[in-house]
Amino acid sequence: MTKTFKRAVLPAITAVLFVFVIALTLVPTVYADVASGNSYGNVAAVQARLSTLGYYTSTVDGKWGSRTTAAVKKFQTDSGLKADGIVGASTASKLKIKLPVTGGIALGKTTANIAAVQARLKTYGYYKSAVDGVWGNGTLAAILKYQSNAGLTVDGVVGSGTASKLGITLSAASRSGGISKGKTAANVKAVQNALKSAGYYTSSVDGVWGKRTMCAVMHFQSDCGLTVDGVVGASTEKKLGITLGSGSTGGTGSVNGTNISDSDLNLLARCVYGESRGEPYNGQVAVAAVVLNRVRSSKFPNSISGVIYQKGAFTAVSDGQINLTPNQSAYNAARDALNGWDPTGGCLYYYNPATATSSWIWSLTVHIKIGKHNFAL
Repeated sequence: MTKTFKRAVLPAITAVLFVFVIALTLVPTVYADVASGNSYGNVAAVQARLSTLGYYTSTVDGKWGSRTTAAVKKFQTDSGLKADGIVGASTASKLKIKLPVTGGIALGKTTANIAAVQARLKTYGYYKSAVDGVWGNGTLAAILKYQSNAGLTVDGVVGSGTASKLGITLSAASRSGGISKGKTAANVKAVQNALKSAGYYTSSVDGVWGKRTMCAVMHFQSDCGLTVDGVVGASTEKKLGITLGSGSTGGTGSVNGTNISDSDLNLLARCVYGESRGEPYNGQVAVAAVVLNRVRSSKFPNSISGVIYQKGAFTAVSDGQINLTPNQSAYNAARDALNGWDPTGGCLYYYNPATATSSWIWSLTVHIKIGKHNFAL
């Protein structure tokens, strides 16, 4: 080979090798994965089972990485499977997980159901975040880890088996907890103060029953080994170390500083019965609360009768159902609303989306759905 040839060829070869090395460094590391997809639930389920079996020691975070791959391969080798790091049907079967994982609660992701699950998982050390009744990846990961350790089907769904093991009772109906002796402002404040002192409630003590108060009650009940239902009955009251007053002895209530007469109470109960009988109890309270919110608003008449009989305001008035005799549930709902319980958080309107005919009503912002009604502002 001539010197001229060497001078021409060697730099070219060097350049090619340099480009090849650079290309190799730019190729991303590829990890094996779950055959049905690396969704958060799928990966977390794999990690949860590997953790239970002692193959995975990192956090169950739903993120696939080199540690998860290594753990899968080691498990596959020990199980006589092809050690390719891919969780296919055979590996999933050996791991005893049900893919794909979507997670959920068999009877519905209502606030009360989710809070009950979170409360129990927190008591058992599986859930680290706040008991807030909101479904998220943290709740799903905790369920998967619990199911794995408890020998249950690892699918992320809280069905009857998982609920029974957790020691909770779920409901298909929407629930919002409560106080057996009545949700008077004084009773709610007493509960909130006791929960705050015990470190379960971090919001303001305002005497208004809401989601945060219910979730705090459920967390407290779980830690104390009580029935996790969000209702402050005799046992929960005793554990909290408080004595609550009877809601029935606190008078009818007042709106805008004006005491409510028996006739106003009766009219409000008739409105509740005509508009929402057959709805969940908190949905009946919500209807009464909307009436009272209107009384307090400058946009509407300033009396219960004025609001209810305002032209076109309530279907029960238009079709005559306002004249029906209300049942005890309607009276209780009216009293609870008068005593400060507002499940809607201040809404001024509600409607049934399946039967609503007004085009204007659809422009409102829906804040909560209870039963068949949307409650809006």
